[in-house]
Amino acid sequence: MNVEDKVREIISRASGVPVAEIKPEVKLSDLDMESLEKLECVMSLEDAFKIEINEDDLWRLKTVQDVVDAFRRVMPSPA
Repeated sequence: MNVEDKVREIISRASGVPVAEIKPEVKLSDLDMESLEKLECVMSLEDAFKIEINEDDLWRLKTVQDVVDAFRRVMPSPA
């Protein structure tokens, strides 16, 4: 499963919105995801990918694509 698929899956679980409706341009606020839900999603993603994102990035996450990009930035490149 790639980063985008995993992000969409976890956001879907947290928001109760079907994965098919979790598009890159969708705002997290439109999914009724407030700070607590965003934090829970990030923590779930960090566990899933075994990485940690910068805390400053957490507050910049506005869209699904922002979440995907934040995790791609910190993921190790394939060897």
